Amino acid sequence: MTATGRPESLPPLRVNHRFTKLWASHAISNLGSSAALVALPLFVVQYFHGDTLEVGLLMAAQQAAWIIIGLPAGAWVDRLGQRQLMLLCDWARGILLAALPCIALLELSIAYAIGVAFLIGVCTVFFTIAYQAMLPNEVRQQDLPAANRRLTYTQTGAQVVGMGFAGLLAQFVGPSGVLLFNAACFAASGVLILLISPRPVDDARDGARRSILKEIGEGLRYVWRDPRVRALSLVSANVNFFGAMQQAVLVIFLIQVAGLTEGIAGALLGAAGIGGMCGAALGHRINTRLGAGEGTIAVMVVGSVLGLLVPLTFRGVGVVFFLVGYVALWSMVITFTAVSISYRQAVCPEGMLGRMTATSRFLTWGVLPLGSAIGGALGSALGERNVLWITAVGFIGCPAWLFFTKARRLPELDLVLRQRLRRDTEGAG
Repeated sequence: MTATGRPESLPPLRVNHRFTKLWASHAISNLGSSAALVALPLFVVQYFHGDTLEVGLLMAAQQAAWIIIGLPAGAWVDRLGQRQLMLLCDWARGILLAALPCIALLELSIAYAIGVAFLIGVCTVFFTIAYQAMLPNEVRQQDLPAANRRLTYTQTGAQVVGMGFAGLLAQFVGPSGVLLFNAACFAASGVLILLISPRPVDDARDGARRSILKEIGEGLRYVWRDPRVRALSLVSANVNFFGAMQQAVLVIFLIQVAGLTEGIAGALLGAAGIGGMCGAALGHRINTRLGAGEGTIAVMVVGSVLGLLVPLTFRGVGVVFFLVGYVALWSMVITFTAVSISYRQAVCPEGMLGRMTATSRFLTWGVLPLGSAIGGALGSALGERNVLWITAVGFIGCPAWLFFTKARRLPELDLVLRQRLRRDTEGAG
């Protein structure tokens, strides 16, 4: 082991079997989660006769865990085994999702479904922090950007298949059937995590037991004092807030306002995801040419401007507006996410990864329940199309945030990784 606790030698990414299993688990888990993005709104409408506000509340409950336990979860992940946490969280999410159709069959109130959604969110918090803290120890430092791109592209691909399949499956077996499919995906993801052999425990880290509050404070100070990490986290929060508002009304808008069927709506969401992956590949080329900071800003400017087409969607040829606008937004989000995560992981000390991830996620994902609740409330009050106009304008502010911060001149990731690898080697010697 190096002085930072990283393995001295790891195979290249293409033959790294540990990363392959982690990658596959991440893909299957996201496949089910993406199906749930379509199934949950339909589930609320069909079984509880809910409106946009109640859909927003259910989604907000699932995301509220980031606000409530996000910060202490990071400290716990740094103390506990990441692999074991991921396994437990995957299987717990599968059981909880399978419980939602049972709540509908027993004719219980929507409050029970909201409670289950919150518990699913708790498991998601721990799983997400654990896998992002685990990744830098499973790949070579120089492979970290490529590993994050694969995970980000795969996440989008899983969303493409998951959303499209969910729309089609819902027409035949209903939203409950889609939720059971989601539960099966989490079970399969857990099996893949189980196949990753555990690493020896780092004795130095295991022996240090300090106050949880002190460790949380270290994570907060680290994120806030680094101007680039702070800027990336705040821009992510802006993207996620308006993204949550959009997701709270999007499925209902496509079906009830634009007049599309569940199958067509799912296919459109899937096709837009495919286009977003292609756009993100182009964004990576732009980043290589212009640099990570200015290249990402250029991609985000184009994506946010074209995103203004989404609220213009209507039945028939009007779906072209949705495809172009949503593809552009996906391209923007994927490009920014891959750069942001890779940079934060590259510069963060190994023993701080869980807390750094938790703090960044607290800032960036803590706004999700607020966005979902506000989106649902505004959808009921103003109409779904008007909410999409608000979110489209909000996305335009994202590249402006980056432009006026130090993240505009983000150091090249390859340079950061080489410097980190040199420090690790010198420390080991």
